[in-house]
Amino acid sequence: MKVFYKSLLLCFAFILQVQMVLAQGATTAALSGTVKDQSGTALPGATVIAIHTPTNTQYVATTNTEGYYNIQNMRVGGPYIVTTSYIGYQEQRSEGVSLALGKTARVDFALAESARQLGEVEITGERNDIFNQDRTGAATNVSREQLENLPTLSRSLQDFTRLTPQASGNSIAGTNNRFNNITIDGAVNNDVFGLSGSGTPGGQAGTQPISLDAIQEIQVVVAPYDVKLGNFTGGGINAVTRSGTNTFSGSIYGFGRNENTIGKAVEGPRERADEFSNYQYGIRLGGPIIKDKLFFFTNYDATRITEPVRFAPGSSESQIPLSAAQQLATFVQEEYGYDVGAFGGLDRETQSDKFFIRFDWNVTNNHQLTLRHNFVDAFDDNISRSRSFVRFGNNAYQFNSTTNSTVLELNSRLSNAFSNNLIMGYSRIRDSREIQGELFPQVTIADPVGTFEFGSQRSSTANELDQDIFEITDNFSYLIDRHNLTIGTHNEFFSFRNLFINNLNGRWDFRSLNDFFNNRPNRVRATYSLTDEQRPAAEFDAMQLGVYFQDEFTASERFKLTFGIRLDVPVFPDKPAENTKLENDFRNIYPGLETDRAPSGQLLWAPRLGFNFTPTDERSFQIRGGTGIFTGRVPFVWLSNQFINTGTILGTVDVRNPSTFIPDVDQQQTAGPPVRTVEVNVINDDFKIPQVWRSNLAFDYTLPWEVFATLEGIYSKTLNDVVYRDLNLVAPTGTLPGADNRELFPSNRRINSDYTNVILLDNTNEGYRYSITGQLRKDFTNGIQTTVAYTYGESKDVNSGTSSTALSNYEFNQIVNNPNDPQLSYSRFDIRHRIIATSGYTFRWGNNFATGISLFYEGQSGLPYTYLYDGDLNRDGNFGNDLLYVPRNQDEINLVSFTSSGTTFTPAEQWAALDAFIASDDYLNDRRGQYAERNGARMPWTHQWDVRVLQDFYLNVGEQKHTFQITFDIFNVGNLLNRDWGRQYFVSNSANEIIRFAGFNSAGAPTFTFNPNNQAYNISQFASRWQGQLGLRYIFN
Repeated sequence: MKVFYKSLLLCFAFILQVQMVLAQGATTAALSGTVKDQSGTALPGATVIAIHTPTNTQYVATTNTEGYYNIQNMRVGGPYIVTTSYIGYQEQRSEGVSLALGKTARVDFALAESARQLGEVEITGERNDIFNQDRTGAATNVSREQLENLPTLSRSLQDFTRLTPQASGNSIAGTNNRFNNITIDGAVNNDVFGLSGSGTPGGQAGTQPISLDAIQEIQVVVAPYDVKLGNFTGGGINAVTRSGTNTFSGSIYGFGRNENTIGKAVEGPRERADEFSNYQYGIRLGGPIIKDKLFFFTNYDATRITEPVRFAPGSSESQIPLSAAQQLATFVQEEYGYDVGAFGGLDRETQSDKFFIRFDWNVTNNHQLTLRHNFVDAFDDNISRSRSFVRFGNNAYQFNSTTNSTVLELNSRLSNAFSNNLIMGYSRIRDSREIQGELFPQVTIADPVGTFEFGSQRSSTANELDQDIFEITDNFSYLIDRHNLTIGTHNEFFSFRNLFINNLNGRWDFRSLNDFFNNRPNRVRATYSLTDEQRPAAEFDAMQLGVYFQDEFTASERFKLTFGIRLDVPVFPDKPAENTKLENDFRNIYPGLETDRAPSGQLLWAPRLGFNFTPTDERSFQIRGGTGIFTGRVPFVWLSNQFINTGTILGTVDVRNPSTFIPDVDQQQTAGPPVRTVEVNVINDDFKIPQVWRSNLAFDYTLPWEVFATLEGIYSKTLNDVVYRDLNLVAPTGTLPGADNRELFPSNRRINSDYTNVILLDNTNEGYRYSITGQLRKDFTNGIQTTVAYTYGESKDVNSGTSSTALSNYEFNQIVNNPNDPQLSYSRFDIRHRIIATSGYTFRWGNNFATGISLFYEGQSGLPYTYLYDGDLNRDGNFGNDLLYVPRNQDEINLVSFTSSGTTFTPAEQWAALDAFIASDDYLNDRRGQYAERNGARMPWTHQWDVRVLQDFYLNVGEQKHTFQITFDIFNVGNLLNRDWGRQYFVSNSANEIIRFAGFNSAGAPTFTFNPNNQAYNISQFASRWQGQLGLRYIFN
């Protein structure tokens, strides 16, 4: 921590000493244009004043020698009134100008001489946000109007980032969502540690990082050639928050849904959903503290979700008898004095409370200061069951998350040519798991009637994450002629404490209830500390420092060129503990291995070039694009593994058939002889954080009837990505006999028996992603806006990095031969085909009523998944990573009889079923005689229509307008119309192990079984149903 704070202070001191200049940051917008006379001659020295009418904030600029003006760091939104004046000429104004986040609006003036009679005033600018000189790479802006009118159930960022054609779920541009960068008001707000599926703080607790009512606008950038935007190789998501104005305004709102607003089961009996409730409610208020000078905005938002835990023993859903669960609970209480918790009906709750406050101060006309704070407190109960599996109540855990995030921003215009944007942010995130009941070993009993699990959940007894993030950004530019020169810096300082010890309380397995009652355990696994600290944690600091320079050259009204270069430097002042024994043991295997290394000090350069060209003055056609390098972050959990799994901090026991069950959690290590370590994690000394080289080319064209068409291609080549290898795995020594002749490892596959795995985090430059998008948009004069987009995308990688631990990323990366030499294949985040469409219209009935309807459609080729063997076919020690060989005929697979649920299946019966299964699957049928590819198969297409219906009732009292609003959102409308429509599909863990490896026969050939009941994929019973949500809102402004 001392190094962390020293580095922070040094950087802060450096920034204060550097002279800063003009730049459009991630929280603001800009305005530019020309002022000329009616003959086209530039008017240097003309005054341009832009007034943000809601706050009366003024921005002033003077045209340069070419009549060009540029105003940076302006408030997002509007409306603005833009006025220009020049001695001897008549003043002109443009009203209703609106500014989009991260973009520059253009307004050009042609002034008439004062002595002349004022005729038609010529004020021109970009016709819309499509034909805009700032557009180079792919980007999507979501306005406040869209946030209010488009359908949303969870009121989440993800409900609106899906408007990006190149996005799919939380993934952007076919990339792992861990490689996105999410900011709010220009400050980091994504899960930089990399544990949350949503990619945001609090995601594991089921909460959003901020209330939707606090957001003004969202921007998603895929290929921005502005070097100020960085720290991602997927996409950048930025939201700016709302602010107060000179008018008091506010809203009270509530949204809710329950079992009465959801469809019936899509398969089998038409059963209704179990009783549940999901309610969101809140209040917002904004207005002036000092008119024209100081403003406030605040918002409170709460979510309360209660859902039943299904499959209670003894119910019609469960195959487990109530008497068996009762017998087990009674035995544990009497024998060990431990209460296993409830085993009947349970409810799980998810709650969150969000509070946001923001102050905006117009210090002078040239300086605006913003201070805002966002607080989120949330928890989520975690317990699940199935028809054949029951977890008792005290095996549940509660995930708790608290986030405090503060941002200070100063926008300054130092002169007509100089301005500065300074952002400082601090986030404090505290996540933890809380077990239920008393601490007790986790016990899993695999009885013929079903599986029982009780005791403290094994991954939750030592599971805490503390994150402190400080960042400072400063952008400084100088406008000279038509060059906007920017120099800037963005620096992030992280401090982590990650406590995660799996099996600290012991993990016991029994083959049956009788074995448990008679104290005959099958296996025990436990982890314990080798240090004086009982629960050691990984504690380390890190920094990512960045500087950049950029020239935005507006060569003419038709051509703009942007060139810049960025340098990012990761710094790790802390190092993992040294393991000299490991270094000596592997000196000959991996020369130069040093366990006390972290990827610090690399100079990661990122040049970028972007352009925008309009061949004609009418701006009905534009060509744009660019190329450049983008540097991301590595999820810090992947580096945290090196700090805790050193082989010197934690020891383990893993004993088969131990003599007796040990209920004392402090004595678990006495169950058997200690193993030196389960695994050791190390990192390549030259490891580099992820980088891609991304290029795009796009054409925007105005078709007849003012239809705007866009064709855009994006290509990304991997420069640095992650790959995992096991240094303790011997080389394969043979191959399998027969058609499937993959490499085979010896029975004794470890190089050194003191270690199970020694996982190396390394780099690869293999991989690419590309997408082609076609989009049509029509803005009708009656207020209807309709957009349709189609994207074809392909993404390939060596390792998709879907897990948080090194061992899981290694052992579940599917291969044919050697897991230390994984091959390029389809990514888990491969998009393939995606279609989206939006449309909306508002009907106004007189002065007091309005009805709005909006639609969103998404159609996508199914998500990718992998066909595998069930078992360890190649003896590499990894179960669930062997890609399937697809047999041409029965001669290419050695099936053996097996019995399931009292029925015996012969090899001939199995082959008939397997052959039919392959024939019914287009992907497998095409791969006969070949190996299945990682993520090569795809689930069926999905189609989902979502609708929002909105009814407003207006009432004007004095100068204030009061609105009472009713909304009803329906997701998956197709299922409301037809039970067979709108179906959603899933494959557990995106892997289907359809053929079980049954072992080797006496001749050394592998044998297999195939269950005729296997399915290629499953239908999601919940996601396939339509869902409705009722909303009530009162608004005054």
